[in-house]
Amino acid sequence: MPLQHRAWLPKLFKVFASLFLSCPFHRRITMTRPLEEALFQHFIHQKLEIAYAINKPFPFFEGLRDNNFITDTLYRESLEACRNLVPVSRVVYNILTKLEKTFSLPLCILQKCEFLLLKAYCHPQSSFFAETPCNIQDYGEPFKEAMWLDLVKERLTERVYTVAWFLRDMRLIFRNHQMFYKASDFGQIGLDLEAEFEKDLKKMFTVHEAR
Repeated sequence: MPLQHRAWLPKLFKVFASLFLSCPFHRRITMTRPLEEALFQHFIHQKLEIAYAINKPFPFFEGLRDNNFITDTLYRESLEACRNLVPVSRVVYNILTKLEKTFSLPLCILQKCEFLLLKAYCHPQSSFFAETPCNIQDYGEPFKEAMWLDLVKERLTERVYTVAWFLRDMRLIFRNHQMFYKASDFGQIGLDLEAEFEKDLKKMFTVHEAR
């Protein structure tokens, strides 16, 4: 039976914890939504490190199979690959990649995010926000991180986004622009685009989804 989107995170990290921690996962960490988001992004960006940390099939493969993260077929194929001297880390990485694709942003939600991004691109002044900011070398405090539409598009294409992460990046574009040009009328462009984005967002998502 397919796992509900994101409901798999506590169970998956419990499997990891059984390998790397000395006490049960649920006794160490209380799963909250912000922590869930952070763990998901960590999982995406640390797949290679996780793969290299697992140097034998047992009990990792069995934990994934027993918790219904992988099918019996994938379990057997993975064991067979190891018996054929494929490095365990490579087999694990392939499994983690399949998990990421299985539990990444659902297609219907992805399409809504793509529509919101397209609407932003269609704004008459979107060219100011599309490419790497020309003043990126000036991005120090309080900006911390530069963001632009083309980078958001790239991340959507790679399907690494959650809804919260997508909204965070889009709003970061507007916030950076407003802060950088707060002493100039040019900052109004960012306010206008942000207002349209938030208006479209309310049309596309329910309050629960947007959160």
